[in-house]
Amino acid sequence: MIKQAGFYRELDGHGEGKKPAPSLRDAARSTGEWDEDRILGYMESSTEIFSAMGAERDVITDDVWITGAGSLITDGTWMWPVELVHYVRRHHVALPDEFVAHIRNQNYISPDVSHERSRAIFDERFGKNASAEATAQDNSTTDGFFTWYQPPLTTATSQALLNSLEVSGLSAVHPLSDALFGFCETREGKREPLTGGTENLLSALTDEQYRAIEFACWMGYDQHLATTVEHVDDATQKLTFQLTEIPEPDREEAVAALVRTLDQNPENCLGFVIDRTGTTRVQDWDRVLLDPADPVTAWPDTLAILRNRLPAHPELADTTSTEYGPLAVFHRP
Repeated sequence: MIKQAGFYRELDGHGEGKKPAPSLRDAARSTGEWDEDRILGYMESSTEIFSAMGAERDVITDDVWITGAGSLITDGTWMWPVELVHYVRRHHVALPDEFVAHIRNQNYISPDVSHERSRAIFDERFGKNASAEATAQDNSTTDGFFTWYQPPLTTATSQALLNSLEVSGLSAVHPLSDALFGFCETREGKREPLTGGTENLLSALTDEQYRAIEFACWMGYDQHLATTVEHVDDATQKLTFQLTEIPEPDREEAVAALVRTLDQNPENCLGFVIDRTGTTRVQDWDRVLLDPADPVTAWPDTLAILRNRLPAHPELADTTSTEYGPLAVFHRP
């Protein structure tokens, strides 16, 4: 059974039996452990098994936002809420003695957690087979998306992308808090929180150690598109904006904002796919739009392919297209 640390009453703690969970406010102290910095380093470098894109106010002072609140972290033996790091650092909130002793016995080095162990902990927390159900939901064909391909981002093109999103009505930081909610995935598969502001996102987007970057792209104060920027190969990055979190009446506004973003630099686009309901997720769009070329077997709402790649797609020969920069754009027949 996974051991738990820091699930105070204000952090979704439920206590044991009829006894309520202790209060976070009561656990705050004027000073922390003598090795608090090393303890925090351990907690921050452990494995995230549940990711929440959002923010909550500091419940003690109500003056700052805590990004990623609701996410869960584990070292394979213990599990804790991601916001616990904030409360330990800022308010020196007490941790269980057994947990602190465990971190010290590990020499402050958090172990790698296998995928199988992560799934088991996830299922223990959320119920039997919860991880399989989450995977099935992730692979559902009801998730709309807007994906485009482009050369690897540089500092200049990353800044241009964020500027274009902003002009189009989308923001990589929350409009009220200016806080970034996201995660980085290394090429070895380890996920790390991505917090701060746009300067941290710019740095991550051009850092070769990361295979993928995830962040919330906000449309207004309370609607966001989960966004992923990932390397397909050494010459191509893929940007995917999930449309599912946007209510259907507002989804077309989100699509229009992304089209406006593309319109500001169509020459840099290597292809794109718009599928408002996600019915073509089974299609490997990387292989359709890049080498080697798979045939189009499922039609999205809109598909754009480099014109010089059309000979690789004889299945499109009898379909009418329009020009968009270097792309040929096809709409669902």
